[in-house]
Amino acid sequence: MHTLLKALLVAFLGITALHASFLEEESVRAVKEKKLILVNIVRDDCPYCRKMQREIFNNPAYKKQIDQKFVFVSIDQDDPTLPQDLHTKYVPANAILSPSRHTIIEGYTGYMDPASFMNVLEKAYKAEFK
Repeated sequence: MHTLLKALLVAFLGITALHASFLEEESVRAVKEKKLILVNIVRDDCPYCRKMQREIFNNPAYKKQIDQKFVFVSIDQDDPTLPQDLHTKYVPANAILSPSRHTIIEGYTGYMDPASFMNVLEKAYKAEFK
């Protein structure tokens, strides 16, 4: 089921270029630093969002690895600045964006354990910066 959601999200979102004013500054920084953009879409009442936050994004070791290759942006699912292309009814959701093309490289919904999540990030980064 997780694979199907991923495939649908990537297929649906990957065909459109993102038009997100809130990502402009992050895009400039990411291009300059040769990084991708990792957008984490959450909701306050989501227990799995909090679990990923605690286990991955607040973990110093994982945070350091993410910061080396990604510009991290966390945004609430109901935030009006969230581009329509990134709206999803399932959270947590994570999208890996190309800062130069403003396209979605990978997209995932649902909780992922830290090792699997970091593996996904590493593969996406290597694929983009061969």
